[in-house]
This record gives sequence, structure tokens and C-alpha cells, in this order.
Amino acid sequence: MAMTTNKTHCFICNKDKITYPCEGCSQRFCLMDLTKHRQILNNELNHIINDYKQFKHRFTEQKPNPRDLSLIDQINQWEIDSIDKIKQRAKNCREIITASLQTCMNDIKMKFNELNKQLKQIKNENEFNEINLNYLRNELIKIREELNNSSIMSIEQDSQSFINEISIISLEKKPKFKKWKQNAVTMAGGKGQGQKLNQLHSPRAIFIDKKKNVFIADNDNNRIVEWKCNAEEGQIIADRNEQGNGMKHPTDVIVNQQTH
Repeated sequence: MAMTTNKTHCFICNKDKITYPCEGCSQRFCLMDLTKHRQILNNELNHIINDYKQFKHRFTEQKPNPRDLSLIDQINQWEIDSIDKIKQRAKNCREIITASLQTCMNDIKMKFNELNKQLKQIKNENEFNEINLNYLRNELIKIREELNNSSIMSIEQDSQSFINEISIISLEKKPKFKKWKQNAVTMAGGKGQGQKLNQLHSPRAIFIDKKKNVFIADNDNNRIVEWKCNAEEGQIIADRNEQGNGMKHPTDVIVNQQTH
């Protein structure tokens, strides 16, 4: 009785040995080549760590960009100029209100003094009637209303700013990534790992012809299979016979479409 073997194809030495999978690259390696493969990965990790340390040192030692400091100075100067403009505008408005109120009060005071003279004159002469009383009463009402309406002014805000607005524009161009939407179907396999015509075992390469037929180098099954477009299973194009002759662990496939 022949002893069963669990040997498979090593990705590096291309020999049938007891192999171990690498989850990162999805390949299988013999023990010796797996050790080498892990050493390569460790070297790459150390290289990344060294790059990180160098970048960290450069980042720690990096001083502010003079251009950035110049931008800060421009913002500070804009702030000072804007505040000065606001203060000057507020001062002008206060002066206008003060002058207007003073003019109004002077006018009321003048009318009030004139009415006072008329009252004294009528009282001293003791000659008056209803017409005179109505006149005096109406004048007093007018003066009182004018005093009450002395603050008839209001503040109107202009929608257009009198100071220059600023904003920050980044010169960095950020790439725009479009979200990828999955829109695909399984063309071959998908039934788990095995030797059946609807299964594959460690496929290594594919070739698609003009009719959208897929040719697959089915590595561990030692065969080339063709999957017709929308087919449920593949058909063997080349394989390894019982005597061990023929196809052995194919890693690539190319089809002459003129003769096939």
C-alpha cells in the first residue's frame, strides 16, 4: 500500500514539499523558504520602522515655516486695521448723534423761552380770551411732543461690510476618491478548493479571450481549465496523466486565439 503524501508545490523552489501557507501573500512555502520569506518580511518591517524614526526626528526638529509666520503677521495686521476702522466708524456715529441731539435741545429751549415770554406778557396785561388760551395750550403740546421725539433717530446696518473680509485658502490639492461600488460575479470556481470541474486548487494565472472565456492555470491540480462564459463548470484543456507525465504545477497560461 502506497503511503499518502501531503506534499504541495513550493512557490519559491518550485518543488513538491510539505508546505506552509502565508496568509499575507496567499502563497505556500516549504519550511526553508518560509523561513527566508519571513526574514524578508522582517527586513521590510525594520525598513519601515527606520523610516518612521527618521520622519519622527525630522518632525520633532522642524521649525515653523517662515511663510506661515508671515501669514500670521498679515492676519494680525488685518485685525488691527479692521478694529481701527470700526472704532473710527463708531466715533463718527456718536458725534453725529450728539450733535443732532444738541441741535434739537437748543431748538426746544428757544421755543420754550419764547412761550415763557408770551405767558408772562398775557398774564401781566391781563388781556386774553379762549383763542389766546388755545394757542398757548397748542404751543405747549407741540414743544412737549418735540421733546418726546428728540430721539427719533435709529441705527441702520449696511449689509455690505466696510472692512475687507479674509479667508484661508489651502494650496494643498487633495485627491478626490470616488467610492467603489461592487458590481461583479464569480466567473470560475467559487465551490471551495478541490479537483472537481467546478473547483480550483491554488490557481496562479488566468487568460481571457475575445469571447470572454477564462483559461486558468490550476496549479495544485496540475491542469489548465477553460471556463466558458456563464458556464457552471470548467473543462480540462491540458493536465497530468496517471503516469505523471504532462502538465505539472502550471504558473501561467497564454492562449493562441487564432488556432483555439
